[in-house]
Amino acid sequence: MEPVDVAFAVVGLGALLAGILPRVLERRPLSMPIAFLGLGMLVFLLPIGLPDPDPLAHPEIATHLTEIGVLVALMGAGLKIDRPLSWARWSSTWRLLAIAMPLCIVAVAVLGWWWAGLVPAAALLLGAALAPTDPVLAADVQVGEPTDVEDSEDEVRFALTSEAGLNDGLAFPFVYAAIAIATTSLAPGDWLGHWLGVDV
Repeated sequence: MEPVDVAFAVVGLGALLAGILPRVLERRPLSMPIAFLGLGMLVFLLPIGLPDPDPLAHPEIATHLTEIGVLVALMGAGLKIDRPLSWARWSSTWRLLAIAMPLCIVAVAVLGWWWAGLVPAAALLLGAALAPTDPVLAADVQVGEPTDVEDSEDEVRFALTSEAGLNDGLAFPFVYAAIAIATTSLAPGDWLGHWLGVDV
């Protein structure tokens, strides 16, 4: 069997399961990402000559698959939102993005440095990675499909869905700050200007 045929079969099966699994798993303590993780493990156990699923052995494939996964997750979160964009109607989202996420990044970074003993750059990177709401993991508490009724979704669900779709881009400057600190020094004079001028 050709690898292309296997790829098409896996993608087709994945699309079919993406339509069926939500109803099957609706009242079970099992999420769709875990089900797909198990499916992936089973597929790679089959003797069909698939490459080793080690991301370090195939960094380019791992990067592209990760990018596709992030794009699909963000697109799914974005398609669920049916509220028109405005400062007032999206105020809960803006508060999560402008206040809660930076505070969470700082809190995790301080805990990582003080409690876990990480160096400041690693602690900041940990905070930047853990602070944003993951659109896949938060899928169970997000808004449902768009409806014709305006503002039909719960405010908390809307805030989590919209924040999950927007926060990744806003967390990247903190990732870049961690990289800048790791490659230069903790002294702001060595990295702050470039970070503010280029990365932010």
